[in-house]
Amino acid sequence: MIKLLLSAFFLSISLSSNSQEKKETEQTPNIFDKMIEWDNKLKSLKANFNQEVIFKVAEMKQSVEGNIVFEKPDNIKITHAKPQKQIIIINSQKDITIIKPQDRQIIKSSWEKWKANLEPKLKGLFDLGNYSSLGKNSKIEFPDSFTIKITPKDSSYILTLKLNEKYFPIECELDLKDTVIKTYLKDINIDSKIEKDEFEYKNKEKYEVLKL
Repeated sequence: MIKLLLSAFFLSISLSSNSQEKKETEQTPNIFDKMIEWDNKLKSLKANFNQEVIFKVAEMKQSVEGNIVFEKPDNIKITHAKPQKQIIIINSQKDITIIKPQDRQIIKSSWEKWKANLEPKLKGLFDLGNYSSLGKNSKIEFPDSFTIKITPKDSSYILTLKLNEKYFPIECELDLKDTVIKTYLKDINIDSKIEKDEFEYKNKEKYEVLKL
């Protein structure tokens, strides 16, 4: 996931519920369905990103920069350049490898174990190619003609996606109540060739390997 946001209400409070239903029905094929159509066709993606992670309770903010490589169905590589270098590789969401050059360590774990303690700054980057499932059993709103707001039934989060003119999500905001992650994609390259060893890491530096 990434992350994308900010919006103005598409429908004013003064509109009746019948009018809202009609408007949302009209907007759906023009926004959500077109995004899902793109999402289903996506094979791979390379992009740089900037993130703002806002910790509401602590009143702190962290800035993150890096790049992401994604290949369907589940291969993801996230490289952080700031605040410190770190590489995260997930292969088919079964195994995860985290390379920390500063600590000269490589952490290996299963995706199931690791995702339970997923860092807030990473939560916005794992929904690429998966937006259709996010929309199931969720309330979907259209604050404006290029913004989609997704809220699950349990209201555990609010995901706001801002699309470009091709209905590609270029900004995302993930509101987890106590933490807000804003992600901005740039230099986007869709369906470009991915090298076979992109999601592998050879420990040439002989870092310490920790298995969790």
